[in-house]
Amino acid sequence: MSAAAAAAAAATPRTTVLSTYRILSRLVRCMPESKQAPALQELREGYRKNISAPQDQVQDLINEAGKKIAYLRIITPKREWTGSAAGAERSEDGTTRWVYSSDGKSDGKGTVRKSGQVHSNWDGSNMDPCSVKRHNQQLKRAGFANNLHAKGLF
Repeated sequence: MSAAAAAAAAATPRTTVLSTYRILSRLVRCMPESKQAPALQELREGYRKNISAPQDQVQDLINEAGKKIAYLRIITPKREWTGSAAGAERSEDGTTRWVYSSDGKSDGKGTVRKSGQVHSNWDGSNMDPCSVKRHNQQLKRAGFANNLHAKGLF
């Protein structure tokens, strides 16, 4: 089940139709320039043509739009991040890229924040608590909840 189809079950048809339209238009804008205009025109015409569709056909049209969304997410190239070092600009997915440096100089790949004092009790002679926690979480995820099987205790 696609994201649009899952949203259709929980939302009203109007909001679902608007949501699928927004997602499709965003994906069309990420397409190469030569394909954008015809695809956007086809999207608009398709939604305008079905504006007075009967209620029983709306769910089928939403499912079809969900399939198109899934296809476009596969074939649409990702846009390159276009942030600058002048401010905390956001990329299209809403994330901000920060570059930490000790001298506060920019390398042109993101907004610079000067690194401050590092707060950690790890000095190289002891185990890093963050690494131990991550290691234990990954063992649990892999199915190694405990080592009783190795001790012979079942």
